[in-house]
Amino acid sequence: MARDAKTYRTKLTGIYIPVITPFNEDESINFESIDAIAKFLAENGVDGIIPSGSTGELIAMTTDETIAVNKAYIAAGHKYGIKVVASTGAYRTCDVIKMSQAAEADGADGVMVVTPWYMGPNKQELYDHYKAIHDSITIPVMMYHNPYYSTVLLPDQFIAKLYNEGCIDAVKERQADVFRQQNLRRLTDDNFAIFYGYDVCPVETQATWSDGWVVGTGNLFPKENSTVYKLAKKVKAGETAISEAQKAMEELIWPYLFLFTEPDSNGDILWLQMIKEGLKMRGIPAGVSRKPVMNGLPQEDMDRLTAVLEHYHYI
Repeated sequence: MARDAKTYRTKLTGIYIPVITPFNEDESINFESIDAIAKFLAENGVDGIIPSGSTGELIAMTTDETIAVNKAYIAAGHKYGIKVVASTGAYRTCDVIKMSQAAEADGADGVMVVTPWYMGPNKQELYDHYKAIHDSITIPVMMYHNPYYSTVLLPDQFIAKLYNEGCIDAVKERQADVFRQQNLRRLTDDNFAIFYGYDVCPVETQATWSDGWVVGTGNLFPKENSTVYKLAKKVKAGETAISEAQKAMEELIWPYLFLFTEPDSNGDILWLQMIKEGLKMRGIPAGVSRKPVMNGLPQEDMDRLTAVLEHYHYI
């Protein structure tokens, strides 16, 4: 069933960073650092940010804290000319609605809502969940489909149904499967905003079926990711050869990618710590994380990170 064009909301596009939340040593939120983080990302070419997502440690914050962090990032992002899609995911539908309405009131350009986690809802429960959220606000709703964290794995047909029947306007698709981008486009229409939601295949997705890229490593390497994203979009528009985007991927992203894809000798991929410690090494006040996430890095990982930042001449 095709969606009625009268129900379309503003289509989201571009490269978005699921931005960190800076915490102080006592685990309070360092609101003063938010402006500097937003400025850093804006100056390095990103189109928007998504506060309070996975990288923003949404599961470590209360509903009121999430509202406050989103509000601060909305103000800072707009100050520096980038869009802000506020993450408002929670298990309870009423909490999502509360945070989403607050985000809209504070000027957000959209909201991103991860599927409820742990006790995974069935399809009817998910349909009702997203329908209630969508009906409660007038800005775009991006569903965050991340089965690895949420335990909810959905088929493309159901995601398309949510869009076609007016429950969502966009999707951040975390599975690193280019076919899903193609299939979702085939099952919907061009106003459905499809965002690739992982770090490893920007050229393949952005040069073909996707409308945008949500990339966590862009917190630490925003310039590199923005450059590759924009080249891939030029490929899609027929303005450059795909070899140019492939070359940029090889030169700008592959030198750091192993930090986030290959485990250390303990079998760990400390991706959040890599981002926060790396940002601090670059002079950005990233703060710490809330426990149980460990802070700092083992020497082995710090050595790897240092070598990478030296490669990019950031330290």
